[in-house]
Amino acid sequence: MKKLICYIFLTIFSILTMFTSSLTTLAENYFFAKVVQEDVYLYSDPIDNIDKTMFEIPKTYFVKLLDETNNDFYYAMYKDVYGYVKKSQVVVMDGTPTSPYPNATFRIFSPDGIGLYSSPSTSLTNQLTNIPYLTNTLKFYGYISGQEAIPEKSNIWYYCNYYNELNYYGYVYSVFCDQLSQIQDNLETFNVIENPIFKTNESPTELSPTAMAFIIIGVSIPCLLVIYLLIKPSLTKDKILNEHPKVKKKYHGDYFEFDDNELN
Repeated sequence: MKKLICYIFLTIFSILTMFTSSLTTLAENYFFAKVVQEDVYLYSDPIDNIDKTMFEIPKTYFVKLLDETNNDFYYAMYKDVYGYVKKSQVVVMDGTPTSPYPNATFRIFSPDGIGLYSSPSTSLTNQLTNIPYLTNTLKFYGYISGQEAIPEKSNIWYYCNYYNELNYYGYVYSVFCDQLSQIQDNLETFNVIENPIFKTNESPTELSPTAMAFIIIGVSIPCLLVIYLLIKPSLTKDKILNEHPKVKKKYHGDYFEFDDNELN
């Protein structure tokens, strides 16, 4: 019986392992695509419209393709930002680069700090927060053309990530920024994939830990019920065999004696 129980537990563990692995494989169905030309943008929507561009992706670096959205766009991720890239502007490759994204930061040198905006303009309705003077931990993602906030100066804005208790993503005016890390060309390359095939038609989403826990519980309960039904007859039999007849005592004053009939 012990061997049978061990075998059942091993079977359950194997099933859960294969089930979890299959989910992970599905969630990790992606390709890396290299940017091999200038003016390649990450879009907020799969529409070829200048108003939908988020920032220009640095040439020679990569985007992670998560799905095929339509005939013109892939659903993609650049660092930790999700968006869309044009199929015609990236080259899908059969490999995983060691440095798919540049690791670049920059500094704010405006004494009054600088605003972080949801679009490349100084509209107060779009301001997300204010970045303090000499902040140098801003993560750089890419450039975008926007409002020329100071006449006869640049119209270039940086798309960046700023963390200060809350995590912000947005645009800062480049005129008040310096010490941008030098971005070297990424020389990694792989065999080209002409027609990448994704396993799902929907944009993949990772299962949350809570959802995974419910799935595992749902698979485990029927298995535990089967184990109980298998060992229940054995437990009942052992209980019957281990029961001893109760012996009644007959008291006769200062002594007692057994009644042999009680043992029959």
